[in-house]
Amino acid sequence: MTETLSPEIVVAVGVCGRIAAAVGTGTLPILPGSSFRIRVAVVFALAVVAVPMALAVEAASPSRSIGPLLPVLAGELCVGLMMGTAAAAVLMATAWAGGILGSVSGLSWADDFDPDAAGESAGIASLAWWVGLAAFFTAGGQLAVVGGLIDSVRHLPIGSAFGGPSQEWLVRLAVTTPAVAVSLAAMLVLPALVAVVAFHLASAICLRAVLFSPGPGLLQGLASLVLLASLWLGAEAWAGGSAIMMLRSIDACFGGR
Repeated sequence: MTETLSPEIVVAVGVCGRIAAAVGTGTLPILPGSSFRIRVAVVFALAVVAVPMALAVEAASPSRSIGPLLPVLAGELCVGLMMGTAAAAVLMATAWAGGILGSVSGLSWADDFDPDAAGESAGIASLAWWVGLAAFFTAGGQLAVVGGLIDSVRHLPIGSAFGGPSQEWLVRLAVTTPAVAVSLAAMLVLPALVAVVAFHLASAICLRAVLFSPGPGLLQGLASLVLLASLWLGAEAWAGGSAIMMLRSIDACFGGR
């Protein structure tokens, strides 16, 4: 039955599958509490724009064979999953950086005593995530993600996920994204990380040289002050620089061939 469907229907279903997988995965770090109806509305709005473009691409290549519906849909779901994961990884880079800072500064030691409760490092990660996400939206990053998702039907036509010249774009999307996200988190975390590690080193030297026994929580409290001072001094990098780096990362992932 699926083999008798017209190519236009197969293309439309493939576009909807790609967008649904990308939205379902990519909105997890942005809209974790959004309802199913909101996600469906986003998928419908993007599909209304992407389907005509995909049909135009298909009409421009009349010699290309689409194939049956089920293999096409499976391929498009894989493509959408990779694109959504790419966007989610880049957007979560600031949260990763904040989590690293919280762990290194000693603010997550409560996790060792109560693993079921979210430690204080979760607060630092949430703060970093909100700052980076706000800067990303202010810089228009959501437009870059939406534009890259819609334009993907031109870079990777529907039905060509498992073959064709567009495989290089898929490989770059799957391989480059983790490296881009990790490098983005490292660039954000390094200045504050150096300050916190320097404080720990200086504290260790002082405690070895001076007969002094710090009270419970003193070093952790001082480390948190050093961390907050580092974040305050580097607020421009977290707010402005993170948005620029995330936009470049999104462009590198979704920029096509």
